[in-house]
Amino acid sequence: GGSCEGSNCGFAGLSLPFGLDSQTAMVETYDAASFGYEFCRDPSMAPITIQLDQFEVFYDEYWSTVFGNHGGKPFCSTPSLNLRCDSKAYMHFPQHVLYNQSDCDQSFAQTTYVPFGSTCELSVNVACFGPFCLDNRVSISTSSEPIISGNVKSQAQFSFGVPSKCLTDVLLERTQQRSSIFDLSAPQGFAANELSNDGLSDFLCEDKNTGAVLERFALTVFHASVGFKSSQFGFQCHGWGTPAVKTTCTNNSITSLVLDVDATSRQGVIPTEVSFLSNIDHISLRSNSLIGPIPSVLGTLRTLRTLELWNNTISGSIPTELFSLSALEFLALYSNKITGTIPTEIGMTSLI
Repeated sequence: GGSCEGSNCGFAGLSLPFGLDSQTAMVETYDAASFGYEFCRDPSMAPITIQLDQFEVFYDEYWSTVFGNHGGKPFCSTPSLNLRCDSKAYMHFPQHVLYNQSDCDQSFAQTTYVPFGSTCELSVNVACFGPFCLDNRVSISTSSEPIISGNVKSQAQFSFGVPSKCLTDVLLERTQQRSSIFDLSAPQGFAANELSNDGLSDFLCEDKNTGAVLERFALTVFHASVGFKSSQFGFQCHGWGTPAVKTTCTNNSITSLVLDVDATSRQGVIPTEVSFLSNIDHISLRSNSLIGPIPSVLGTLRTLRTLELWNNTISGSIPTELFSLSALEFLALYSNKITGTIPTEIGMTSLI
């Protein structure tokens, strides 16, 4: 798998994975089984770094219990790793025993390369010796941005997505929770994966239409959070989400977002990504299953004139940022679970 070229790329490209000596590899040898893209620097692929640390140590008393002697020395072990993206293998690393206590206290990292716009799985086989299996932590990151981490005893597989290159660049610059775009279980990761594979979003991105890309991302995150009924993933200014979601557009930018009554299939929060609808003047999300707080980032929507959130289960206080919106004329928040006092800033607006 992969698109790297050159004598040191592809299978057998990792000469010393994680900088470890192949002589102490268990079960397999590196020459026969270890591969990846250690020496490639392919700009068309995404760098993925896997880090191993927090090793559990196998002590003498374990040996005594199992083998009836005290001859063993403390050691730890890495798990075996298999990284596959879109059903193609991009890295394999066999189980490796660390005999020095100082090594067990260290962390080991290895970078390999996978395609942008792919869905990946890192399978982990924990190291076991007799009835004892040794734990350690696995962390996955890209370009210094954390993606996912966990302990191998409790998690045998780590799934993540790598958005297309253009989307990755745009979303990392604009999203608040940057690592969430790689997490397929998060609404942001779901949305990034959907847009990476819908064809149109990448076209808009490459065409430098960042505003349209961010609007599509915001609506897709919202859909992932609450599950719009009968939603369709189309271009947002040509009936995105019909019939449950209605948008009005001016100059190919969303100016109105209206959810039908009972348009959501499950409870969910209003995502902060709604702030990407930068030219919107009317939002109506009334009578649905919205929970959680009112995002303070709504206060960045300078063209917003109408905000209807009534008859939901929204909680928390009213963000004071809303009352810095000079264009805001109508605000409806009743029939929710909002607490606290009405901000004094309300008197500085033309709200009725």
